[in-house]
Amino acid sequence: MDIFDIARIAGVSRKTVQRVLNHSDQVRPETRDRILQIMEEHHYQPNVSARRLVKKKTHTIGLFIIQDPQKHRIYSDDLFYSVVIGAMINACSERGYNMLVTMTDLNDSSPVLKLYREKSIDAGIIISWSNVQSIVDQITSAGFLVGVFDQNNVSRQAPEIPMPLLQNEVSAMVATNHFIELGHEEIGIITGDEDNSAAMERLRGYQKAMEAAGIPIQSSYIYKGKFSEESGRDAINHWIGQGTLPSAIVCSNDHIAFGALEALKPANRKVPDDVSLIGFDNLLLTEYTSPALTTMNVPRVEMAVSLVEQLIHRIEELPYENMSSFQATLVKRDSCRQKK
Repeated sequence: MDIFDIARIAGVSRKTVQRVLNHSDQVRPETRDRILQIMEEHHYQPNVSARRLVKKKTHTIGLFIIQDPQKHRIYSDDLFYSVVIGAMINACSERGYNMLVTMTDLNDSSPVLKLYREKSIDAGIIISWSNVQSIVDQITSAGFLVGVFDQNNVSRQAPEIPMPLLQNEVSAMVATNHFIELGHEEIGIITGDEDNSAAMERLRGYQKAMEAAGIPIQSSYIYKGKFSEESGRDAINHWIGQGTLPSAIVCSNDHIAFGALEALKPANRKVPDDVSLIGFDNLLLTEYTSPALTTMNVPRVEMAVSLVEQLIHRIEELPYENMSSFQATLVKRDSCRQKK
């Protein structure tokens, strides 16, 4: 039983049956009721793919989780993206769109391109911990629409690739200035990965805040690490071993701060009595560390919703403005105190 059989039995054209399937108001109520009754009697199931071709739009956005085997895996052991994914799914639902989640390896973009070519989605969003510029290039060169959540995932920014931009440098200045306002001068920083632009922007923000306050920057207070708890532990152990532990430390993300907290306890250094700490991201666990961690809140929900809205405007060919940038804000908890 197909659409032609339904039309023949109902004594109408194929287009009339299609209008009923698409909930068009151009069909008389009695004709619609007759067609729906025939469909029910014959257990007719519409061909979803065929309907997509008729409607031209799927009202579905693909969420592409691009995994890198050399890094920790999104979904299974990630605290940052869980909030982002939930916000995207909710934003799509509120706007009448579905979200189709696909997970693939960094070196295999075929599942992503397949969804576009099969017309299963209208657009896609990439989240990853790695550089996905080659995948973005493949998608755009084929004429498809894609957005990227994290500006650090691409080597270059382009107006046709919507993405929310976080002011990392300014945000790190806010964190550093908080320590300066508390009277600290021995302020250190534990950086993220050197090949990550966000890490280097946060380092520059720290340096600019110190220079603006007239506080000499000591190279021994800059520990070049990675966005991991291990770097937090290593930095603390290094500083204690060298006798150069700062009185206040800017951690380039919350994972680094977790590692620093862990390393300070066996060294009998109390937070914030001996050392003040500020994290970056405002992961859920920061509320439950001991002490609760002061951190920079990255507005992940707002960034996710903005990206979804930007894509939907482009899908529906509605007027849109490029997304404004976002800034992290200070969340004061218990890991900072006035310099004695």
